[in-house]
Amino acid sequence: MADLKDKFHEQMKALQKAYASELQVKHRQIKEIYSELQRSDCNVALLQDLHRIVHNIAGSGATLGFSALSKAAREFDTYLKPIIKSNSLPTAGQLAQIGASIQALGLSFENPGLREDIYKPVPMAHRETVNNIENRKTVFLVEDDISLAEMMAVQLGQFGYDVELFDGQEGVTAAVQKKVPAALIMDIMFPGNDVLGFETVAKIHDMIEMPLPVIFVSASRDFTARLQAVRLGGDAYFVKPVDIIEIVEVLDSLTYRDTPEPYRILIVEDEPQLAEYYSIILKRDGMIAEVVTDPMLVMQTLGDFNPDLIVMDVYMPKCSGLELAAVIRQIKDFVSVPIVFLSVETNIQTQLDAMRLGGDDFLTKPIQPDRLTSLVISRAQRARILRSHMTCDSLTGLLNHSTTKLRLDSEIARARRQNSKISFGLIDIDNFKNINDTFGHYAGDQVIKSLSRLLMQRLRKTDIVGRYGGEEFAVILPETDGTVAVKVLDEIRESFLKIGHQKSDQSFTVTFSCGIACFPSFDNATELINAADGALYEAKKGGRNKLILTAQ
Repeated sequence: MADLKDKFHEQMKALQKAYASELQVKHRQIKEIYSELQRSDCNVALLQDLHRIVHNIAGSGATLGFSALSKAAREFDTYLKPIIKSNSLPTAGQLAQIGASIQALGLSFENPGLREDIYKPVPMAHRETVNNIENRKTVFLVEDDISLAEMMAVQLGQFGYDVELFDGQEGVTAAVQKKVPAALIMDIMFPGNDVLGFETVAKIHDMIEMPLPVIFVSASRDFTARLQAVRLGGDAYFVKPVDIIEIVEVLDSLTYRDTPEPYRILIVEDEPQLAEYYSIILKRDGMIAEVVTDPMLVMQTLGDFNPDLIVMDVYMPKCSGLELAAVIRQIKDFVSVPIVFLSVETNIQTQLDAMRLGGDDFLTKPIQPDRLTSLVISRAQRARILRSHMTCDSLTGLLNHSTTKLRLDSEIARARRQNSKISFGLIDIDNFKNINDTFGHYAGDQVIKSLSRLLMQRLRKTDIVGRYGGEEFAVILPETDGTVAVKVLDEIRESFLKIGHQKSDQSFTVTFSCGIACFPSFDNATELINAADGALYEAKKGGRNKLILTAQ
């Protein structure tokens, strides 16, 4: 942690040094503009240039620790605003006052009132915590029915869990002393003792300090047993015969603490040092920040970076923040991306105009780091939740049909730029109508959920999985050729076949068929989908429970 603080301090010092050097350039520019303003043939654009430089100093100066300089610039900015609004050249009296303001600003350049408290660390309260359980995929299963225990271990293994089996109290208590698992699955009733499972869990709780997730399994539906499980801190209670998919869902919720994708923040700010300052602050709190200092180049970055939120200055050359926001809101893909404006502007009407043109919030410079990170995180988090409702399937949590197709278009465009390959697979659960007819729609939903969970767990984070139709799934594998795609998806097919699905006292297994096509053999999304669909049809026609890779 000390190294991180030192690095942060050094970054801030380097920014202040670079900003101080830039101030000398700005000071010369201000004096040159003032000289031009005194000429008889000058124009209003010069006054606007002067206002923009002074306005930027008012905001960036205080943010980067130059408090006295920022104060002088803010007073100068306040004086210039009504002159700018009149859209006319300054009178002789106004010109004299501008000269006096420039002189006062010049004194502040020499003695900027540097604040050292800019070096203070940013509060880290918003960082996502990371699970520190070393064995988060190891599960202890205590069950005296060896056949049942082995069957559960095999099926849980298909979902990535390493299951260690125990048939009684002695073995599992000794094992817990050596290694604390991610979770404990405990049968309650053992020969000669109908509550041995409860006694074992109580003993384990006394042995270890850290909380251990516990799932109780029993043949008893008795309320008293359920109550005792709750009192012992049980996280779930399942009645035999168990539905392995339901256990997996609980295990995932209890043990899977994957670090969420960092929020992606696009910073549009024409002051390079100020933009870098915001970038350092946001990166320090675990976000990914991309900086654009020329508003005219934003559109080139939007599509590739795909931000969760945009932080944007209001006053910028060539294109103001308000104008840029209006342009961004014209593009369907970015209508819902939050925009947070940053400015020294305190005029309420200007702030309202910013909201009307597509802004979601308005922060006045200088901005405290903790306020910036707090607002950015809350806005980005809310935007992701809303986006997930629009883009994800409610049953499985996978991407929906339309979003999957959009992602395929995007991945093909990326692969074309990078001269790389993509494999695209269409998966269809075999005889799904028979499953619904025989075991009911709830059982059918459980089958769909089990396959979706298996795909999410066994594929890479960079791979894309969508629910393409009722019992049909789409898989996009970037930077993957057909041979590798067949190997990966065939392993998932074999694992899916080993999963037992439960309906009352009946157990059944399910298979799927898959068709695969690759880019660049098929040049666009439509060709790729049609080719994979044709291969899927051949797999079904050829007996199901198989994969077919099609070649052009």
